[in-house]
Amino acid sequence: MKLSAAIREFVDYSQALGKLYRSESYQLKAFLRQAGDIELHYLSPGQVEKYLRGKGGPVTTTWLSKFTTLKSLFQYAISRGYMQKSLLPKSVPKMPAKFVPYLYSIEEIRRLVGISDSCYRPMAILSPPTLRALILLLYGTGLRLGETTKLTLREVDLTEGLLTIHQTKFFKSRLVPVGPDLLHVLRLYSDRHWSGNARTPDSSFFCTRKGTPMTADHAHHMFQWLRREAGILRFDGGRYQPRLHDLRHTFAVTRLVTWYREGKDVQRLLPHLSTYLGHIHIGSTAHYLTMTKELLHEASCCFERYALPEAHNG
Repeated sequence: MKLSAAIREFVDYSQALGKLYRSESYQLKAFLRQAGDIELHYLSPGQVEKYLRGKGGPVTTTWLSKFTTLKSLFQYAISRGYMQKSLLPKSVPKMPAKFVPYLYSIEEIRRLVGISDSCYRPMAILSPPTLRALILLLYGTGLRLGETTKLTLREVDLTEGLLTIHQTKFFKSRLVPVGPDLLHVLRLYSDRHWSGNARTPDSSFFCTRKGTPMTADHAHHMFQWLRREAGILRFDGGRYQPRLHDLRHTFAVTRLVTWYREGKDVQRLLPHLSTYLGHIHIGSTAHYLTMTKELLHEASCCFERYALPEAHNG
């Protein structure tokens, strides 16, 4: 069997199991471009090593991601009798330190949305109200950035306070309720941005100054400028400076801390958080639950109330 046919069959199989497999598909296509559409039995360990190594330099998580994707492909091919053995390296190099997300404080969120309009460049692709509404939406709901860029006016119900998220990661759709404060922000943004502008139900909710749909690149570029303007930097050796995606991590941790403080049954509520974030398994949600001192303190207090009730009822 040719490599292209094996990849196509494997990707179809993976997606039939409910996996999005988008980034993995891109990786396999890149491997196909480099190795050529040859018969599987002509593939060599050297071709695999060359693809994994890329441009050289230190080993990163990208190496591990490509390794994992090829491992799955080869396992599939071997199980179907298309290959005799895996061509992957026998040893996996030491990976860089685990990525630690940045968790924003309430004060930092206030600084981000409090930057004066006069500080924005007049020709900036996104207007100040657009960027503020985006930041508060990500902070208040934990949505993925890609989900916000796809939102249309039809999917943002400003009367009921409901967002309809269609067919995103894992092919899942869901309804995301928003609180009254965030709903007020979204209404103000909508009134200001769309007042007098032509629109249809399928118009993008978040748009550039020119009225074109906002892209993830637009948002990333503007946010990095805004973050520096607000003086939000990290000096803890983190791999990246604070990102928009870190707002999703912040939302998840903040929600847990709030539940602990309210005395809620966090274990019972975790599946609800997982559904709200658009995950299939709680294990995916755990990726966002960075253990902070605040979260550890609240969890400890909750355990004490359970284990030593007399100390809290006396």
